[in-house]
Amino acid sequence: MMKVYISLAIMACCSVVLYSGCTSDKLPEPMIAGTCTDTIPAYDPQIRQIIEETCAYSGCHLDGTAPGVYDSYQGLLPNIESGALRTRVLQLKDDPNQGMPPDYAPEGRPKDLTQEQLDLIECWLDSGYPE
Repeated sequence: MMKVYISLAIMACCSVVLYSGCTSDKLPEPMIAGTCTDTIPAYDPQIRQIIEETCAYSGCHLDGTAPGVYDSYQGLLPNIESGALRTRVLQLKDDPNQGMPPDYAPEGRPKDLTQEQLDLIECWLDSGYPE
């Protein structure tokens, strides 16, 4: 009879230990995907403005000097779909020659994008780059 009481006591203790660990579990906070918070930017007008100010000008992505003619969404699309835009603008942004815009951009043209511009582009790309 004593063995039964000891067995029941051990089982009760094990149950308390096992179940008490579950009561303090917390779910992790949900992660916000990418940099998107409230709205998803579209090419026109948000992204187009960045492209016109930093990429689509003579001697660069306007007249065919650099790969791609960025005077329209359709002109930009091949480099978006290939991943080249993401790589050059976001991943290589700190590289003075490969990052876009490059440090050798003409006088009066930005040589870096602002963090806000980078966040908009990343959100736009992560959201399927809506037109």
